[in-house]
Amino acid sequence: MQGRRTATLSLLLLGLGRAAWGQSPGAAEAAPAPAPGAAPAARSAEAPQSPTEDLFARKCGSCHTVGKGKRVGPDLKDVHKRRSRAWLEGFVRTPSGMLDSDPDARNLLTEFGGVRMPDLGLTPEETKGLVDLLVRCSTEPCNLAGRFTPATAATPQDVARGRALFTGTQPLKSGGAPCLSCHVVRGQTGAVPGGLLGKDLTHVFARIGDEGLDAALANPAYPLMNRVFKDHPLDPAEVFALRAFLYRANLGSEPAAEDALSLGLFAGLGAAGVLLGLNAAWARRLTGVRKPLTERKG
Repeated sequence: MQGRRTATLSLLLLGLGRAAWGQSPGAAEAAPAPAPGAAPAARSAEAPQSPTEDLFARKCGSCHTVGKGKRVGPDLKDVHKRRSRAWLEGFVRTPSGMLDSDPDARNLLTEFGGVRMPDLGLTPEETKGLVDLLVRCSTEPCNLAGRFTPATAATPQDVARGRALFTGTQPLKSGGAPCLSCHVVRGQTGAVPGGLLGKDLTHVFARIGDEGLDAALANPAYPLMNRVFKDHPLDPAEVFALRAFLYRANLGSEPAAEDALSLGLFAGLGAAGVLLGLNAAWARRLTGVRKPLTERKG
């Protein structure tokens, strides 16, 4: 009886020790894989997001942080000390106009590699709220990431699913084009064949960070990507799996494609689908202009 109590106490202490100090190195791989398509558990320590914090996460978080360093664009901490309120509201509301005319905006464009911030379709109230948020979050904690699980917590199964989603061997739930239609990822022994419409994503994890990548996938602000996924959004589980795959690719531990011919075919078909979709959208966009002109000629 005494031996049984000692064994029970030892197991209890071992469990408490693991809870306090984290899992052993092999624990993550030994854990059962989540059900296919299940969203990862969210970090519960964060305070609930305000509507403006959520707006920042959706519209701005893929390119900017407030106090966590540069991403695609500048870190916005204390930006109100560097620019006037009127300048900030004007730039947040219609960056395209200021990038074409304002000297400070053009200097920023040069500094950040010519990447233009797109117009986000914000209302005056949303614009004012975002500038207020930048002032507040420069001096006090804010929840700009929302419900977020780091890619470092991913299992090998998550990484494999992310690779399948990237290459298109597993279709996206909403029917969107696979990533390799426009992008490529380079592995230890070569590259996952892909398209050239977008950037090489091998080290995108290092360029914009885990939270930036999460925002870019969930709410893409890049003009081309936004058009492609506007009506075909990724679900949270797909976003997490893709982040897991790109995290591994950034470490240089992602093998090249085993069937380059098949994946190259996927890439070609996907790119063709993207271009056809954009062409159709462009044709619809011009109908209202072209029709009156045609009638006028007749």
